[in-house]
Amino acid sequence: MTGRDARCASGAKVSVRTGIGGHHGQGRTGHAPRRAAVTLLAALIGLSPVAGAVAALAQDAAPKPAEAAPTSPAGGADTLAPPPVIAPKSVEVQPVAPGAAKAFGGEEQTLSPVPVLTLAGTAKWDEAYDRLVETGKMLDAELARLGLKRAGDIFVLYSSSDDLGFEYEVQMPFSGTTTQKPSGEMRLGGSFAGKVFRFTHAGSFADMDNTYEQIANFLDERNIQTDDLYIERYRTDLLTAPADALEIDILVPIH
Repeated sequence: MTGRDARCASGAKVSVRTGIGGHHGQGRTGHAPRRAAVTLLAALIGLSPVAGAVAALAQDAAPKPAEAAPTSPAGGADTLAPPPVIAPKSVEVQPVAPGAAKAFGGEEQTLSPVPVLTLAGTAKWDEAYDRLVETGKMLDAELARLGLKRAGDIFVLYSSSDDLGFEYEVQMPFSGTTTQKPSGEMRLGGSFAGKVFRFTHAGSFADMDNTYEQIANFLDERNIQTDDLYIERYRTDLLTAPADALEIDILVPIH
């Protein structure tokens, strides 16, 4: 497999029922009429006009049921005022226009070569980002030793890959001149030059497979012929940016 193709590869509802029950007992209170006293008094006095008055007097002497006292509102207030009504604050809602999401796509560009210091290597996918950062730091240190100044975004070229790992080159653009030879397997040269389709990935390094799959679909739908080469240009600094906050141009050379 060549290129970056391997990258494309309880709750329960509880019901509470409360019942309020009760019964009211009803008692009787009364006072027996003092009829015996009235009868005895009538017998002593005899039937006379005074008898009716005496009977009435005895009846008035009987205790009367107590009258219920009038009730008054709680707190002594004559009336209860309703609580004030507060109008809720209005919330403005901005409608989202259909098709507002940006469609995936790329644009054709022509790249010009720039001087770069290059170091090649191999890596497994589970260590990919760390290896690229490590290689970039080695190049940065070598530029300082050579008396050259870093200038521009770092390039990463993927020449071949499989399910386990990949081969790559990290290229660091520079300015200045030197008469010294780079150490080890590093070499001075130029970056890729020619026509490419440029795509953009923003986000995590681990999520780049999704972007590469979209790129493959985009190219297949338009029958665009490409080389077996993929180039990443790191708009965020490869040496310092966290792996989950990247902005990368993915450059695909075309015929």
